[in-house]
Amino acid sequence: MRELEIDSGTIMGQQDLTHHVTNFYSRLYTSNARTPGTTEAQEHCWQSIPTKVTGDVNASLTNRLSLEEVHSAIRTLPKGKMLSHDGIPMEFFHECKQEVVPDLLQAFMAMLSEGATSTFINKGVIALIPKSGDRARLNN
Repeated sequence: MRELEIDSGTIMGQQDLTHHVTNFYSRLYTSNARTPGTTEAQEHCWQSIPTKVTGDVNASLTNRLSLEEVHSAIRTLPKGKMLSHDGIPMEFFHECKQEVVPDLLQAFMAMLSEGATSTFINKGVIALIPKSGDRARLNN
């Protein structure tokens, strides 16, 4: 991206572009929605969450992770997408699940027992996909 059109003009230069895009997405993902009825919807959502975990739910949450749960999670992965910055497409997991599920289960169990994950697991890639209109405008 070489330049960006905003209401007050054009932003050019890598440093200014980076600053503007960072601020745009920071505000987008941290601001409260201002759509009418949103506050009521949020309150309804919070009120629907149980304040106490039942014995059955606790047992389910603390059960040991199983091969079937990993297989089930792989079945829900959308095709045509990448899981993370590693570039491995979802089809890899769908096609090679018999080979990778035991290793994934072992990795997940190690993360659960150690209480920590690898730093790469919290990284992601944002790909800008323009909607209709002027591609030089970030909100398109």
